Amino acid sequence: MNEITINNTAIELFIGDLTNTEYKAIVIPTNSRLLPSGPLRCKVLREAGAQVQVECNKIAQKVSNIPIGNAVITSGGKLNSKHIIHARAGHDGKKLMLATWNSLKIADRNEIASVVFPPLSKDVLGFNAKLSAKIMLSTIKKYISEQNTHIRNVSICLNSLPDYKDFENYLTNFEI
Repeated sequence: MNEITINNTAIELFIGDLTNTEYKAIVIPTNSRLLPSGPLRCKVLREAGAQVQVECNKIAQKVSNIPIGNAVITSGGKLNSKHIIHARAGHDGKKLMLATWNSLKIADRNEIASVVFPPLSKDVLGFNAKLSAKIMLSTIKKYISEQNTHIRNVSICLNSLPDYKDFENYLTNFEI
């Protein structure tokens, strides 16, 4: 595990299974209607149980469409995590930055002390781990540096050593 600390908040990387983590909130990618789509989202929603999709459906009925760059929160259902933050990252750098930033804002508003992300937008329309790492980690570092945050731990859960190495390079060498 690789870790840095900014303003009493640890930013760390690890390889593992996002659904088995014990953070107060996990972030997962979503679509505009908060429906099951993509392997990670489907896995998390399946393991969280039907109640989380019911919550997603209620949110989608109220807002009709989750804009790219935004995020919403539900309970964590049957997961170890108390909450799931559903982030709509999209397919360009600005939208990924906004989805990361807005996920952290939601965590703060809900006084969530620990949050874990997958590499959002990775493998979407030309994005790769290097680009995802650069955008996500610079956004996380900037948020923690500029905000008076309740968050004490932000982690990125990766599923391969090559992706871990790409994120590790940016975590230790990339400046805000």
